[in-house]
Amino acid sequence: MQATPGTRAFTRRRAAWLALGATLALGLNGCAWTLISAADATGSLIQAGYAIASGYSSPTFINGKPADLRHVCVEVNQMVSVGDFVPALQLALDRRGVRSDVYNPGTSPASCEARLVYNAAIDYGRREFSDDAVQYLSIIDLTLIQNGRILVTARYQTGGLNTDRFSSASTKLNGLIAKMLVDQTDFARQSMQTSQAN
Repeated sequence: MQATPGTRAFTRRRAAWLALGATLALGLNGCAWTLISAADATGSLIQAGYAIASGYSSPTFINGKPADLRHVCVEVNQMVSVGDFVPALQLALDRRGVRSDVYNPGTSPASCEARLVYNAAIDYGRREFSDDAVQYLSIIDLTLIQNGRILVTARYQTGGLNTDRFSSASTKLNGLIAKMLVDQTDFARQSMQTSQAN
């Protein structure tokens, strides 16, 4: 059985590529592997950086000092369509030792120390090394109001090369709440240590 002219040409091209590859590998004395290893390490470092950034978020700005509160009424904003926003907000408050209840606008009881009103916007973008568009929180505004007076406001906003833009709602809200409220769990720990020492 004879090889067709197309098969012979393919075999010759393949043999030429193999010969070129072997020559380059021998001629570079390991330099090629060093370059490939360096490129692989750089890619791993970039991926690690994005992984770290996805678990960290920093507020864009804060107006006011952290408020010393123990109970907050969260006023529901029907315009914010992010399903896990309010639960993530309540968890962020709980981490600071602040109890929260959720109410519709204008219905919060007088027993609340302060009202927390919020607004948020979503956007779409592509993660590195992916072609799929992903929804993310691009703006979050939080305002603490006590007796008709604004105590503190905070904003998170993506822009430029923010590596934390794809962080979860929980991560972004934790970063904001940590700057807005005094950590009540610290006081609980301190008082427990004081009572144990006596």
